[in-house]
Amino acid sequence: MNRLFLIFFLSITFFCQGQTNGCFKSLESALKNPTEVITLDLEKKKLKVVPKEIFEMRNLERLILKRNKIKDVPKELSALKHLHYLDLASNNIDSLPKELSILNLDTLILWDNRIREFDREFEKMSSKLKYLDLRAIQMNRQEQKKIKEIFPTTNIRLAFPCNCNR
Repeated sequence: MNRLFLIFFLSITFFCQGQTNGCFKSLESALKNPTEVITLDLEKKKLKVVPKEIFEMRNLERLILKRNKIKDVPKELSALKHLHYLDLASNNIDSLPKELSILNLDTLILWDNRIREFDREFEKMSSKLKYLDLRAIQMNRQEQKKIKEIFPTTNIRLAFPCNCNR
């Protein structure tokens, strides 16, 4: 499984080297033709908020916002009907708006954030969500159990449970 994930990650990385085939690594270049944007990779851009211009990219399928300083995920992301891959890893996120539960995500990457629970609305997403990455987030066994109940058929990556009494 780890090898498959690595191959998948590398293929997206190589796919986004140039800004062709709908893959963009800068917001400025993506905004020149927002309807052509399929993948937007804004990793390590020191973003504190999700840029509202992203909502203009109606054909966006893959959004990568990892390693920024984002605290809040706007509910307006739910308007991106084609979005199936969302990477918000290594930010400062402690919750997701329940409106995102209508997205047809197959991959949701949230490792190294502060999120420890999901609204029950996310059960709607569980049948399509294949991969959920919650590594490097301290959770006790009870918190992990609740997440597994919400996403029973999803491959979930979790850190070892902590003895944190919450």
